[in-house]
Amino acid sequence: MESNTSPEKKRSTTYKVIIGVLILIIAVLAFLLISNKSSVDTVVQEKENCAQHSDELQGQLDSLMAEHNRIKNEYGYLSDKLSGKDSLIMAQAKEIESLINSQADYRRIKKKLDALRNITQGYVTQLDSMYRVNQTLTNENTTLKGSLDDANKKTFELTQEKDKLSTKINDAAYLKGYNISATGYNKKSGTKESITDRARKVELIRVCLTIGENPLVGTGQKDVYVRIARPDNLILTQGSYSFIYKGQRIQYTAKTVINYTGKANSICIDYPRDNIELPAGVYHIAIFADDHELGQATLTLR
Repeated sequence: MESNTSPEKKRSTTYKVIIGVLILIIAVLAFLLISNKSSVDTVVQEKENCAQHSDELQGQLDSLMAEHNRIKNEYGYLSDKLSGKDSLIMAQAKEIESLINSQADYRRIKKKLDALRNITQGYVTQLDSMYRVNQTLTNENTTLKGSLDDANKKTFELTQEKDKLSTKINDAAYLKGYNISATGYNKKSGTKESITDRARKVELIRVCLTIGENPLVGTGQKDVYVRIARPDNLILTQGSYSFIYKGQRIQYTAKTVINYTGKANSICIDYPRDNIELPAGVYHIAIFADDHELGQATLTLR
C-alpha cells in the first residue's frame, strides 16, 4: 500500500516544483516586461521632450535672426560698416542651427543662443550710436551748407553791387560836352570877323562847347579833337591828321590841348578853310577827348 502511493507523491511533488518554476519564470518575465515598457516610455518621452526643445530653440534662433536682418536692412548703408560683426553673428547662428539639428545638449545650445542674443544687442547698440553720430554730422553739415550758401549769396550780391558800381564809375569817368555850337565866319578888313552861313564866304568854322565838371576824371592836359564832315561825308582835314578812337585810327579836322582841373571849362576850336571847298548843305560835327565822344552839333551852310 505504501509502495503504490510513493511514486504518485513523487510525481505530485515534481509537478508542484515545475509549476513553481513556471510561476517564477512568468513573474520574472512580467517584471522584465513592465521594466522594458517603462524604459520605452521614458525614451519616447525623452525624444518628445528633445523634439520640443529643438523646436523651441529653432524658433528662438529664427526670431533672433529675423530681427537681426530687419535691423540691418533698416539702417541701410550704416550696417555695411559692421560687416565683420555681421559675419560673426551669421557664423554663430549657423553653428547653433547645426547643434539643434544634431539634437545636442539643450543647456549647451541655450547658452550659445543667449551669447548670440547679447552679440546682436551689441550690434544694434553700435548701429544706433553710428546713426546718431551720422545724424548729428548731417545736421551740422546742413547748417554749414546753409551758412556757406548765405555767405556765397552775399558775396555774389556784393560782387554784383561792386560790378555795377564799377560800371557806373567807368560810365561816368569821362568828359562830357555841353552847349555845343558851330558857326561860320568871314574875315573882313584886318582881324574883324562876321558871322555868315553862305558856304562860299565862310573862311573859318568855329566850334565852341563847355566841358563839364567831373571829379571822377583825372586832371591834367587833355587832347580835344574836332571832326567835321561835309554834306558828302568827306572829313575836312589838313594833311593826314588822325588819332586813335576805340582802337581804330580816324581822321580829325582840328585839335586843341586844354589843362583840365576837374571844373567846367568853356573852349572854342577853329578850323580855317584855306583853299578847301565848302559845298552848301548840313555839316556834321563831333568832338572827342579821352577816347570818348563829348557830343555832336550841326552847321547848315547855303
